[in-house]
Amino acid sequence: MIAEIRHNIDTYNVQEIQFLDDNFFVSKKRVKDLCKMIAEEFGDDDVIFSVPAGTEVNAMDEEMVDLMAAANFHKVVLAIEAGDGSIQSKHVEKKVKLDRIPALVDYIKSRGMTVHCLFMIGFPDETKAQITKTIDLAMSLNVDDFFISVATPPARYAHV
Repeated sequence: MIAEIRHNIDTYNVQEIQFLDDNFFVSKKRVKDLCKMIAEEFGDDDVIFSVPAGTEVNAMDEEMVDLMAAANFHKVVLAIEAGDGSIQSKHVEKKVKLDRIPALVDYIKSRGMTVHCLFMIGFPDETKAQITKTIDLAMSLNVDDFFISVATPPARYAHV
């Protein structure tokens, strides 16, 4: 992968590499190792990196953020999904630890990266109050921007 990135930079003058992988953060060790290699190989280049599909929030720790910053990642997209714990438990497989989000956002920003967040509303049985919690969380965070989409329920909820 490092050789391919180097080829694209040298051959095509690529200035940004985006990892379009929904599962990029599944293995924390793999990502940390990759960030170390990127920082070593491309630290002096003007190329930047990102994962626009979203970051597994629970995989993010200070070491991960520091390694991403050293590897010239310029933004982090946090896939928070829902701002209500009961919706997280019932409908979001990631089980995002919501209480750590504000400090995580602030730490990422302190390392010079922008923060973007992804939220969803409209889960089956979600109440207006639960939707409001998600919107309130999105509005309260010190993020550069956020996106709220309508959840698409799994097929088991479809009525034919």
